[in-house]
Amino acid sequence: MSDWLRNILDRINSPSLDWLQVEVTTYCNAGCIYCPRTLLSDQWNSRHMPMGLFNRLIPFINNTELIYLQGWGEPLLNPRLFEMIRICKEKGKKVGFTTSGMLLTEEIASKIIDLGLDMLGISLAGTTQKTHNRIRVSADFDTIIRNLKQFSRLKEAKNSTNPSIHIAYIILRSNFHELKDIIPLANGLGADQVVASHLSLILKPDLYPEAIFFDKEHEDEYAKTLEEIKEEAIKRNIVFEYPRPFLEKDCMVCSENINHASVVNIEGQILPCVFNNPVLTNGSDLDEFISFGNLQRSNLSRVWYSKEYSRFRNIQTKKKGLVDMPLRCKKCFKRQTS
Repeated sequence: MSDWLRNILDRINSPSLDWLQVEVTTYCNAGCIYCPRTLLSDQWNSRHMPMGLFNRLIPFINNTELIYLQGWGEPLLNPRLFEMIRICKEKGKKVGFTTSGMLLTEEIASKIIDLGLDMLGISLAGTTQKTHNRIRVSADFDTIIRNLKQFSRLKEAKNSTNPSIHIAYIILRSNFHELKDIIPLANGLGADQVVASHLSLILKPDLYPEAIFFDKEHEDEYAKTLEEIKEEAIKRNIVFEYPRPFLEKDCMVCSENINHASVVNIEGQILPCVFNNPVLTNGSDLDEFISFGNLQRSNLSRVWYSKEYSRFRNIQTKKKGLVDMPLRCKKCFKRQTS
């Protein structure tokens, strides 16, 4: 079979994905205390995904529902982000990304709405300035809230329901007490969904006490509070998603949706999830990271259907899948709290 014909078939048979996460930049203007970019700053390589690499991906997203332009960085710092959104929208795709909210000026907010972005995530680590600013350094809480209120007014002025606003709340022991106020805050900002997530990636020993899934003494209290917040969210017609507050080491189903989603990192590497991104390595554990191919040498379809990637996805369906699971996945707290 000729390369030309095979490429055409690869486009036709592009994988059916719920979402494809594309890391458009590793630059960031925040200094969150838990983030790998902060903790690995002495070796971090900040760069934007080249448009040439991004464009290599586009012919193979025909059967992908959502393109999420997000990685270990602030998407709004990539000067080609709006072009990327436009290209994906012209392909009929839903598009979203998560931001700190610091760069949501009136001009940028207006462009986002006009482009038809479907989903905008906002990262928070508290419901007060004192708590949020301590954790998400250089991402001022009051500025973010002010920008979001302006964003909601612009949506209303443009008579637009999109993008939907999702609040992404990082759960720590030191900010869990403020989570009870997240639904009223989200409601006032016009948010449709709140997603609470654990500190699943712990790169520094002194951050371990911040992970609530290690706090077995208060496990029942965490579970009760999360259920109460969910009930409050239902009353306000807000979706509230949260992980279980304890570890289940034998869990085989990962919330990263590895059977129906994939990740392309800044270098074009095709990964099963963001926690397998080699940019997170400190050089000593590079062999643990899982990459099944690269857009610079192949395409999304060919990599997705490869024997190696298919074998990896089938692990979840096996009775003894935990035995065959890669070391990186065995150790992952995200899987153990899914």
